[in-house]
Amino acid sequence: MAVYVQYVHLLIIAVSALVFKEVAGWFSSDETTNSPIILWWTPFTGEPGNWRTCGENNCFFTENRSLLHDDKTKVVTFYGSSFSPTDLPIPRSPHQEWALLHEESPKNNPAFCYDSLISLFNYSATWSRKSSFPLSLLHLQNIDDITDQTLYVPTADKNRFQLDEHLSPVVYVQSSCDAPSERDSYVQELMNYINIDSYGQCLNNKQLPVQLRDAAESMNDAEFLKLMAKYKFTIAFENAIGDDYMTEKLWRPIHLGSIPIYMGSPLVKDWTPNNQSVIIASDFASPESLAQYLRNLNENETAYEEFLSHKLSRRVSNQNLINAMEIRSWSDDDDDDDDDENFVEAFECFLCQQIHEKTESELHGYSPRPALSIDSSHFNCGPLINPVSKRVNPESWWVQHWQQAGIEARTTSELCTRNQNYSSEEYHNSVFENLQPADN
Repeated sequence: MAVYVQYVHLLIIAVSALVFKEVAGWFSSDETTNSPIILWWTPFTGEPGNWRTCGENNCFFTENRSLLHDDKTKVVTFYGSSFSPTDLPIPRSPHQEWALLHEESPKNNPAFCYDSLISLFNYSATWSRKSSFPLSLLHLQNIDDITDQTLYVPTADKNRFQLDEHLSPVVYVQSSCDAPSERDSYVQELMNYINIDSYGQCLNNKQLPVQLRDAAESMNDAEFLKLMAKYKFTIAFENAIGDDYMTEKLWRPIHLGSIPIYMGSPLVKDWTPNNQSVIIASDFASPESLAQYLRNLNENETAYEEFLSHKLSRRVSNQNLINAMEIRSWSDDDDDDDDDENFVEAFECFLCQQIHEKTESELHGYSPRPALSIDSSHFNCGPLINPVSKRVNPESWWVQHWQQAGIEARTTSELCTRNQNYSSEEYHNSVFENLQPADN
């Protein structure tokens, strides 16, 4: 028995030595010894440590915070929805740059809507086209989806469904109510002037089939998509407004061949398949005038189909959209090969390339590249305006939340610029002081 125990003990030592050797090998390989480290400060990828080749460059990607002070750690990366102003690598090392990945809605962390916070970063991957690594078209999986007719329902059939199945001209499916954009208030007013089938929890007046009632599970279900394709118009209102912030709410109806009634990015026309493929709610003076326009289109098959030329002619004419999709270096299509990068991996490789280019320039005696910074218009969310009254709604909780987020952004910037470690208590005290109204 003693011999067996001794054998097991020796085996454990041997295995531990091999593991240590492998871990140490991360930094001892001839090819990777001098390669930069890109550290995810906010846990996001679940990667303890991995060397990856990005084109001709190698970088080490990790969530291991113990490598923060390693000389090879060149970029510290944050995921926006997990960003915490009381958990930052302060003081900030002069040889490290900060990167932000934030493809989510402005509502997830509205502090980034303010230049004081966003300008702390040297690189960004966000929905803004002004981002270092733009994700504006993240939710358009493939440009062929725009012209695809697999689920397309001809106009004559849509007319028949309105009669035989008692479908309304317009469909609304939303279960995230009380959004910053106050979209439900607009839809509720619109319902006074045109019939709308609302299947979600918000303004619900019609039930989905039982098997489709879990919105999180059914949104990509073939049966759900076939139902949505029967409608002439789909309300596609984003939960928050931001330049270039466009989600599947826009692209799904375009894919299905239902005309989106859109509220969201004020720049959306820069990305639509052609000049007449989306109806912009803000182009109309009121929900009533929009409803009148929709009723006219619903009764005029020729005018209606002018919005579907991308389906009927199978052609996208917006060259800006075509070019953006052609140069995209990543895929978000689940049907693509496993070897294709997703947008997170592609952003990591973008950072790897940037750091190698900077190092190469310095090795050749060029002046060090000045630290990059995000410009003030990068993450433009704009003020919260009620879409019906076209004014700020002082009773909206989101308006107060947005205002506090601005103070939190300024406080974070001031403390980071000071570049001295600060406690959670100091941060919250500073925010509280800035919240207090100035003395008259």
